[in-house]
Amino acid sequence: MAECEAARPAPLRCPSPAEVLESALALLPRGRAWQSNEGGPVAEIVAEFSPDDFSSDDFATRSRRGSTLRKFWQAVADVFAFVNQRLCDLRLEFWCATHAETHDLWMAEYALPDPCDPFPDLCAKVAAIGGTRCEYYAEVAARAGWSISCDELIRCGTRTGARFARTGCARVGSRRWPSLLRVRVDMAASPAYVSSGLRRRKPRTGAFRAGRRLSCAFDPTAIEIAPLECLMSRVVHAEILIQYEVHQYA
Repeated sequence: MAECEAARPAPLRCPSPAEVLESALALLPRGRAWQSNEGGPVAEIVAEFSPDDFSSDDFATRSRRGSTLRKFWQAVADVFAFVNQRLCDLRLEFWCATHAETHDLWMAEYALPDPCDPFPDLCAKVAAIGGTRCEYYAEVAARAGWSISCDELIRCGTRTGARFARTGCARVGSRRWPSLLRVRVDMAASPAYVSSGLRRRKPRTGAFRAGRRLSCAFDPTAIEIAPLECLMSRVVHAEILIQYEVHQYA
């Protein structure tokens, strides 16, 4: 176990400009021309205190010009440090929780904003793993303000029901029925529900016309649950038919 810990790479850390400079100076060739005999190119020292008032062993009391060689590599190290910092910043852009500069690219990649998307929050959409159970559909609808319950009807051949969905159930020449998802919408418990105010008119005496229906075949719930239908179409598999039942339980 100790060997595994020792073999584990160190965590990623961006070096500071001073660390980059020391790394560059350590790679210089050996010899007097590179001032390695003096311990490396010397740094500039600016006197901060008077030698008459402070000990020179504890405080800088003399000025010293820095090595031109050190100043050159200091300029190079500043560029390398900037590049390193940008690389470290780029690493954070690979995760939704830490990205900052590439937000527009993230939104375009996940097709947001979209008023019909079941995951309007970017990080929630990135973390979404999907599902095919009624509990998952109800959870997604609840986040959008809809209270629903549902059950699945798996239809095989000409018979309906989950117990018939098995090998040998289908018959030659029988019609193949797609699976049906029946969704019951509790309008009273759905904060997202907004009444359209449209209701079909009841037939009245004196308003009949020959050949006309008793009332218009207008269903107001088709407009009122349109946002829910749009939402469910994004999470329910395309081969499954959805049948909506609207209830006012409260």
